[in-house]
Amino acid sequence: MQKSDEEKALTFYNEKGPEVAVLKKAYDQTVADLSEYFNQCSRSYDERRNYWPGKSEDLRKHGVDSFPWDGASDTEVHVINERINAYVALCLTSLARANIRAYPVEVGDMAQAKVTSSFLKWMIASYIPRFKQEMELASNYLFERGLMITYVGWDREKNKYLQSMSLEEIAASNPRLAATILDGSDDVGVTKMLKSVFPDLKDKRAKKALNQLRSKGTCELPVTRRDIDRPCVKTCAPDGDVLFPPYCMDPQRAPYVFYKTRMTVQEILNKVEVSNWNREWADYCIEHFRGQVTDRTMGSPAEQTTRSNISEWQADDLVDVLYVYQRLVDEEDGSQGIYLTVMSPLFTGKGDVPGFAKFELLNGYEDYPFIVTRLSEDNKRLYDLQTVPELLRGIQWGVKVERDSRTDRNSMATMPPLMHPIGKPPPDWGPGKKIGRMRQGDYEWGPTPAYNPGSVEMEQSLLASADKLMGLDIDNPLSGSRRQYFVDKFLAHVQGVIKAAYNAYQRFGPEQLYFRVTGVPDAQTYTKGDPDADVDIMISFDVQNTDPEVGEKQIEQLLALVPYDRSGRINLDSAIEFAANAINPMLADAILQPVEEAQQKMVKDVTDDLTKIFSGIEVGARPNGATMALDLIKQYAAQPDITQRLQQDETFRARLEKYGAQYSFAIQQQQNAETGKIGTAPANVGNVTTQTANTVNY
Repeated sequence: MQKSDEEKALTFYNEKGPEVAVLKKAYDQTVADLSEYFNQCSRSYDERRNYWPGKSEDLRKHGVDSFPWDGASDTEVHVINERINAYVALCLTSLARANIRAYPVEVGDMAQAKVTSSFLKWMIASYIPRFKQEMELASNYLFERGLMITYVGWDREKNKYLQSMSLEEIAASNPRLAATILDGSDDVGVTKMLKSVFPDLKDKRAKKALNQLRSKGTCELPVTRRDIDRPCVKTCAPDGDVLFPPYCMDPQRAPYVFYKTRMTVQEILNKVEVSNWNREWADYCIEHFRGQVTDRTMGSPAEQTTRSNISEWQADDLVDVLYVYQRLVDEEDGSQGIYLTVMSPLFTGKGDVPGFAKFELLNGYEDYPFIVTRLSEDNKRLYDLQTVPELLRGIQWGVKVERDSRTDRNSMATMPPLMHPIGKPPPDWGPGKKIGRMRQGDYEWGPTPAYNPGSVEMEQSLLASADKLMGLDIDNPLSGSRRQYFVDKFLAHVQGVIKAAYNAYQRFGPEQLYFRVTGVPDAQTYTKGDPDADVDIMISFDVQNTDPEVGEKQIEQLLALVPYDRSGRINLDSAIEFAANAINPMLADAILQPVEEAQQKMVKDVTDDLTKIFSGIEVGARPNGATMALDLIKQYAAQPDITQRLQQDETFRARLEKYGAQYSFAIQQQQNAETGKIGTAPANVGNVTTQTANTVNY
């Protein structure tokens, strides 16, 4: 095929199906072009885990090239691993304590926004399987390999299992059917009846079941015990699972994306039944490519002996499957679409067996189902990046040199070289041993290296440099910004994943779902809307919130501003919500309620109290909402029938006045606290406060 034909096959839609040979060639070329990034990831993997050529299990140097001697220290130093683990823990803490909210894009979405927020939290906690584990893996990839890539799709599977049924069980429920099975007079009718009870039953299996019932008295029938219909979130290795073209700058603008995975035989056969994969292709790949590994080989021969190049898969029972996503153009009208081809990286077709399992348009998709985040945006191309192990490699090896040197010095001090006459080494050496000698000084310890305090200072300096580079130096004022930068990267990725999972539910999920979230005792109902509707999802977390003292000071400083707010610019409801979320987001969800609901509850509580007072029961004031309660009492007392009873019934008037006086006292207490600060009542003209009229604003 000419180059122009290959380019056309990678650009335009062909109703006959994909050019599998062209896709395989593009995949092989992409793997070859990304070899430098693969080597970079291999080195980062080894450096984080302290794998190097020639490393021995006893952490000692061996061989003729050992320096300074055979058996010298070759210890592990986890400078890189410690700092990556610290950031992974910080990212997961931020996810657990982050404030996840859905904000309305249009005015009509305001009522749905709170339910959507609860629904998103439930998706993370329960609906999406292994969500937190996948995000933990993604954060490890981000710092170790510079990229985190997450696939977001929709799983729809039917897991069938064989269930044993005896003729006695059938006779107990339907004796006539059991008799018909035994005499064989109406096999067609019996088969239809069995298929009505077992929808997954095929004619061949039905005939086999009838024969088993007549010969053995028992049979095996297929039943669907678990029907999977939920979002799917999977973190992909950036150096093997998902590959973009090497020139790619924006992942969503790439002409094609390769996603390689390994599947069991059972999974492939399930795809044939549920997702309409080609049966001939599946059988051929299972027979010929089962257990064949298509991992790329990377690095020099010396590097290939390290741990990162040892296959982590026991692939004897697995089959490599390649998902190819393409942005193809229709030549007739220029419309674009995301198309999926399922194929094997080892097979392009043979005879009547097609080269692909499935080719389809991903209806409703405008972008590839991948969320991609880089560690830093310091270069346009996706794979031109620097990883944390690369950044700290020199420091880790410098610390290793200092520790090895001190260990070797201590070894010399513990067991110095033994001096003895030439040709007369002591036959034995140790406590209580008898060593013969001719003269003084025949046997003595050799000199030991002097202690070097500069080695410890050098190591501490290197570790301080590593902390400064990573933003983990507590004394550095810029460290907080550095940590926030990395956490924001991670949360932005999680935000994209959640939004993509929510959009997948809008397209493929059930019409209604019942769910529960922590802090809300009652089950909630979520009804999906327009699949093309947009939703604004925000995930926020401040790294300083991990310090309880800093959080407490922030809340105190915020609430201290309330008495100085004369124009009502501070929203006390929002301030309370912020403080509650800082203390515990789950408890905040449980105790906080929307302003409208709070007002409605206050109205209901006060009217209930007024009803009790009217019936002769004395009640006390509520702990909050004094201003609103007094307004309600005034409106209540202004009603003609209530006014008449107040004039006639002194006990009723006393109960109502006592109830209102308690609210008035609560307001007076707040005013007294303010008067204590300025010495007099606040200045005002009528109902307008003028206390701050002469205040200079800086």
